[in-house]
Amino acid sequence: MVVLSDMTPQGKIVGPFIVGPTNQWSARSPRGLSANGLITIYNNTAEPIKITQMTPGGEAFNVKLQTLEEGKRYALEILSSSTLPAGSHAQTVRLATDSKQMPELTVDLQITVAPAVTVNPANLVFENVPVSDPEGDVTFLSKFVWIKLGRGDGLEIKSITSTLPFLKIKNESSDPTGRTVVLRVGFGEKPPVGTHTGKIKIETNNSDVKEVEVPIKVIAK
Repeated sequence: MVVLSDMTPQGKIVGPFIVGPTNQWSARSPRGLSANGLITIYNNTAEPIKITQMTPGGEAFNVKLQTLEEGKRYALEILSSSTLPAGSHAQTVRLATDSKQMPELTVDLQITVAPAVTVNPANLVFENVPVSDPEGDVTFLSKFVWIKLGRGDGLEIKSITSTLPFLKIKNESSDPTGRTVVLRVGFGEKPPVGTHTGKIKIETNNSDVKEVEVPIKVIAK
């Protein structure tokens, strides 16, 4: 049961209503979990306005309408589905009213579901790698890649391979919970002069994301 105060809520003015915090609700959630929220709908006029019907508009969100004060105050409870795949999902809730000014009020819902395993950065670029100097040392050059588990723990890297043979990749993880793995990407030897593009393939123990790829570009001069 939702209990709200009698004070006029803050929010977005939509016709005769104040919709709080807004009529365009959005959230982010890891895959496998739900996001929840509450939207209040307040009749900002002296005359009563009833919400007579709710049309959910989809199955990405489970929505429930509560009447807090007939003709005056309503609350919309929002719960995203825990089975949504990774990506962006949208749904428009339609509320029919007996208002001549606004016979229908719409509330837009959106959620971005993150993959079970995420990689940051999504790609790597090594620019101006000095290889022309015979005495030049490229083994000190490196960049980091963070692999994170969206929920739970126990992330493990089963194998790391690269299509660029001169790369050297080392697992430098120190997170005891197994939620984050840190990879250092560097050079085991000098690459040939030129531009090289390839990818790093990372195999994980996660059943949802068994393999992730990180595109890589090396510009050697």
